[in-house]
Amino acid sequence: MNILFVCLGNICRSPAAEAVCRDLLEKRNITDQFTLDSAGTGAYHLGEPSDARMRKAASRRGIRISHASRQLQKEDFEHFDLILAMDRDNYQDIMARASNEQQRSKVKMFREFDPQGAGDVPDPYFGGTGGFELVMDMLERTCDNLITRIQEQ
Repeated sequence: MNILFVCLGNICRSPAAEAVCRDLLEKRNITDQFTLDSAGTGAYHLGEPSDARMRKAASRRGIRISHASRQLQKEDFEHFDLILAMDRDNYQDIMARASNEQQRSKVKMFREFDPQGAGDVPDPYFGGTGGFELVMDMLERTCDNLITRIQEQ
């Protein structure tokens, strides 16, 4: 299963989701069954590392984020089985870039897999450290449920 996590700039939510998911896969000893990556709909931070505040929030949980920002590419629609948008704006941007119905069928809202309910993963970029912790909580429970649901299929 090839999964792509997508947010706006690919420096906070999506690289953290990728790292959280990777950590959970390692704990379940099933990393060989998955390919993970993340991207942004915008080109604001291309090649930059993830936001230091997000890396710190992840590090406090024993998770390492080592990702350089990249933008969503046409090829991603062919390579990935599941493309997960962090919020409604990202979802609409991704859907607008999809070329056909097959590609659009791969795009889902990330929190469709959140056992506590659907909606957006809030962008913590302009807030304080509490926002990064809230996002990490969402990512952990949602990625855990995502993996479980994929394994059940």
